[in-house]
Amino acid sequence: MAVAVVPVAVLCIVLGIPLFAVTTSSSAARPTGHVAGIADRVLSAYRAVDGWCTGLRWQLLAGIGSIESGHGTSGGASADPDSGEVIPHIFGIPLDGSPGIEQLPIGKWLGWFGLAGPWQQAVWPMQFLPGTFEGSAVPQDGDGVANPHDIDDAVATAANYLCEGRAGAVTDERAALRRYNNDGAYVDKVLAYADQIGSGAETAMVCPVAGPTTFTNTWLTPRSGGRQHKGVDIFAEEGTPVAGDVELAEDTLGGLSFHLWGDDGNYYYGANLADYAGASRRVAGGEVVGYVGRTGNAADTAPHLHFEIQPGRSRDAGPNPVDPTPSTSSACAS
Repeated sequence: MAVAVVPVAVLCIVLGIPLFAVTTSSSAARPTGHVAGIADRVLSAYRAVDGWCTGLRWQLLAGIGSIESGHGTSGGASADPDSGEVIPHIFGIPLDGSPGIEQLPIGKWLGWFGLAGPWQQAVWPMQFLPGTFEGSAVPQDGDGVANPHDIDDAVATAANYLCEGRAGAVTDERAALRRYNNDGAYVDKVLAYADQIGSGAETAMVCPVAGPTTFTNTWLTPRSGGRQHKGVDIFAEEGTPVAGDVELAEDTLGGLSFHLWGDDGNYYYGANLADYAGASRRVAGGEVVGYVGRTGNAADTAPHLHFEIQPGRSRDAGPNPVDPTPSTSSACAS
């Protein structure tokens, strides 16, 4: 089977047949397609707060969620498909007054949604301190309890905070985000991510491998040398093509690999290919660039594509992989 990337208005990766595709859509239309790197359950929580107040677009919440918790995937967590609760629960570092860290004793918040003290911690997936969350809390999922671990409640509370209430308005996105985190670099990253997925270039995933596939969620499972697995291994028949700018480069672990900076603003990585088709280049839709195999550290495994999604990653930025399994599972089940 071949591994290929295809730009459909933006980007499209296909393995023989479409691997994943990027299509255009209008955010105002509240699209229901997949977005690369965001589990559908989390995506629905973001989209539900679009227009929470005048001027608020859901993509800002997605930008915050991407930075704060990789859309609820930090530490191997994921949002329960039914309840929306992010499990295992995600907590920030203790605010114990260490160099560069504010000191906030736990006080009355001891036991609040799992806080064990003696110091306060931010509670993710949207990284709220207890007092901040309580001040804008919204029980969005209808159970009457505003739970910071619940993706619906956390996102709606973040929207409410940005809006300063539903009767408010977001007239200056940068100023609203500075209320959330008064750091210019943070604000720049959120806006860049929001613009990328809101520019009519949302990524609608199609299964990364053509033909029958098998895989399970192995995100963050142990690997040799103390590493953790930061992608998904999609098993398929050996021998199964990557638009954006693709670079083909062999490395020790991944063997024959590709690096793709998509026109959608995301970075995609694939490894363990059997062979390349052509050289590094700007690829057009449907071009074959390689074939599923077992090179690198996969010599003793069944043929597969190791596949990663790193939302909004630029060429000069460090790695920021998110769990690609939810997006890939949705696509491959279609």
